[in-house]
Amino acid sequence: MDIIQSVEAIRNNHLPSAETGVSLVPWTLPTIPEIPHWHDTLEICYCLSGKGVFYFKNREYDIEPGDLIIVNNVERHTSKSYRGRTCSNMFLFFQASTIEQLDFHLLRPFIYDRERFTHRIPGQLPIAQDIGKLIQQMQEELAERRPAYGTLVKSLLFHICSLLARHYDAETDGAWKPFYSKYATVRAGLAYIQSHYRESIHLEDVARAMSLSPSRARHLFAEVMGERFKTYLLHLRVQAAQRLLVQTDMPIEDICEQCGFQSISSFYREFRKLVNETPLSYKKRYSPAGRDT
Repeated sequence: MDIIQSVEAIRNNHLPSAETGVSLVPWTLPTIPEIPHWHDTLEICYCLSGKGVFYFKNREYDIEPGDLIIVNNVERHTSKSYRGRTCSNMFLFFQASTIEQLDFHLLRPFIYDRERFTHRIPGQLPIAQDIGKLIQQMQEELAERRPAYGTLVKSLLFHICSLLARHYDAETDGAWKPFYSKYATVRAGLAYIQSHYRESIHLEDVARAMSLSPSRARHLFAEVMGERFKTYLLHLRVQAAQRLLVQTDMPIEDICEQCGFQSISSFYREFRKLVNETPLSYKKRYSPAGRDT
């Protein structure tokens, strides 16, 4: 399975169900790093076998069986298996709102200072072992679907998040509460961008979605996301173009328009800057038709 299809498959399967509040997805990391991407959900990766690596903006973590990786929904990340050490995992996805309904303090492990936070919890730690067992129980409940399984799955999720909140207490001190408010505001802007990135949108549009002035929205977006609005939007558009290049036979001109670029020249320039090759060479490299030629 190629790197675009792998990301798209996770995206299509990670939406939590209304009944349980979660989606539990078994996934083997490809040997070529996936496209750096975000999810609309919070994410916990539990490594089952093999060896892989997760990449974040300024950090990377090797993972082995029993390890956990914690990811929030505003941080771009990617991952891969080491060759000869195929890395199989269980990915747990859930909405922040599911946790907020019980206790918003449980979101602390997912709202963090990037300079201090450690995404990886080593498998030899008791907390990783405890959470691994809870994820396995969750998998059994989802498979058997016995009476009240939805409530039981949610209770397991709350238990997992409670253990994480305890583990990360020192890394998520009192400063997290003001950041939580900022995070909640930026989420409205992210939702707007996700729905309108194909259009010609500007900071002023996103600021209105966040109920802020453009100046305040600019600074808040950079503080929470760790990058400017324009950078985030550009990465999102290029990521969408990568998927269309590999998964469809659409002409490049149409892909350019579908992904919100204003001209072919700007599309080629920005695509090459981020991907280090042209859209056409990328398509030939990764699309099924291109690999067969």
